[in-house]
Amino acid sequence: MVFIEDVRQSYKQYESLSDSDVISCKVYPPGMAPDFYCKNTDSIVIVVKTKKVEKSLQQERHKLLNLMLDSVDNGANILIVVDGILYGSGEQMELRNLPPDTISSVDTLPFLTSKYIYGKSARPITMVVNTYGLKY
Repeated sequence: MVFIEDVRQSYKQYESLSDSDVISCKVYPPGMAPDFYCKNTDSIVIVVKTKKVEKSLQQERHKLLNLMLDSVDNGANILIVVDGILYGSGEQMELRNLPPDTISSVDTLPFLTSKYIYGKSARPITMVVNTYGLKY
């Protein structure tokens, strides 16, 4: 089974993709694929992510980051963590200069999880941003 951008496709469509269009390709042996892709245990599953869709996701992540930064500017109590580094209020303005194509994921943490991980630095909302190029 072949899934391109989480949609089941034919093997011919998979073969027709050029290497420059593919950002990641994961092959799961029979029985090892996540249930989302296959509940059948006797099939090899190939999951492909393309650059076209990844680019639009990067733009959405960048918009989310800027919305959160706007909220911080308006007084929201938000902790922002980028690649494991906590950003204080003054440093958060630098994040507006982060190019969209460097953001690999943006997520929020529940308060109790944030408190467990970041201790006294935890805030009611914690946003975790990961980039493709780690700084450490």
